[in-house]
Amino acid sequence: MTPSDFSSEPLAAGDPAGGIRTEAYTGAYYPDLDGLQRQIGIKDDGRPGPLVLITAGMHGNEPAGVRAVREVLESLRNTPTGGRIVALAGNLGAIRRGVRHQGQDLNRLWTAENLQPLGGRAPEDDTPDERELRALFSTIEAERDAARAKAQRVVLIDLHSTSADGGAFSVVPDSIPSRRLARDIGLPAILGLEERIEGPLLTWLVSQGDTATVIEGGQHDAPRTQEVLRDGLWVALSHVGVLPEHDERVDRARVLMRASCDDVPEVLDLVYAHVIDGETGFQMDAGWSNFMPVQLGQGLAREHGQPVTAPIAGYMLMPLYQGLGTEGFFLCRKVGGAWLLASRILRRSWFEHMLRLLPGVKALDTRAGHVTARRGASTLTTGLLHLFGYRKHAPTGETTVWTRRPQ
Repeated sequence: MTPSDFSSEPLAAGDPAGGIRTEAYTGAYYPDLDGLQRQIGIKDDGRPGPLVLITAGMHGNEPAGVRAVREVLESLRNTPTGGRIVALAGNLGAIRRGVRHQGQDLNRLWTAENLQPLGGRAPEDDTPDERELRALFSTIEAERDAARAKAQRVVLIDLHSTSADGGAFSVVPDSIPSRRLARDIGLPAILGLEERIEGPLLTWLVSQGDTATVIEGGQHDAPRTQEVLRDGLWVALSHVGVLPEHDERVDRARVLMRASCDDVPEVLDLVYAHVIDGETGFQMDAGWSNFMPVQLGQGLAREHGQPVTAPIAGYMLMPLYQGLGTEGFFLCRKVGGAWLLASRILRRSWFEHMLRLLPGVKALDTRAGHVTARRGASTLTTGLLHLFGYRKHAPTGETTVWTRRPQ
């Protein structure tokens, strides 16, 4: 299947990526992805509905997402759909080599510090991963500009897989529309990514007011991973109005997605990320998989020749069993239904103005979505800020500015 199977439109005019945009990669690592281009496919029947951006292969050793979106687009060939679906490949150079990235993690580059210089820098001065960023950013922005001109809602579905075995899950920013999407998909939903990781595509788009979720389908090469990603796409496309609610493929996918969740909590909060670099000699202990229970002080890995133990009790997430990566593992805790209900109610009420009464809060700007608090604010203050959706935080001298995503 080629992009022309669904649309003869080129990528955004003025795309500065040069050969990266149109070159057919023919690496032997994933033979079925020979000839893969940035545009995997477009489905647009001219009917009302949202712009749905589907990204796959943001990491080059995660081919299941590309295969899943190809399968869905092929199945949709003769199905009337609402809105516009645009499916894009992420790191083409890394996919060609079968590696996570080419020196920089493409899914950690979506920050103002990395995006703003692109306009003033010659493309030939880009690193390989910056070339990928430039091409993908240009295409996404052209699509978003066109959608905004038509007052279309914009939704991102970013497809991934993990190096470890274990259950599939979704990663969701703490905004109400994104939470609703992730909960409907039916996999365990992980909150708190924006606190622990800088620069994912997901976080950048949600900061612009869009709806977004990541679907992590399972282990990179497991046959079931492509199926989970495919089924997650079916449910997501129905949720946002591209497909009717009771499409046969959607009904089947909902059943399969819920059956794959085992006994994992429906919603978890990512509360710890173990950040690493290439100099630490980090090595995860064998046998860990997603959602295994972790006890306080339990041995998890080795680093600098010393044991790495769990700083908190919780659930294991994404233990690193591949050569490249910036986080060795994550730890999560269950989020109760009462917290979720309270957060939905409070974020749409006048109670938010009472945050200024919390210990350590210095200033509150609800219109801009900012709270300024003393650095090292109490657990009570931090917990209530989370309840109202203030998760992203940046230290500035003796204070910390907390930011809430558009709700």
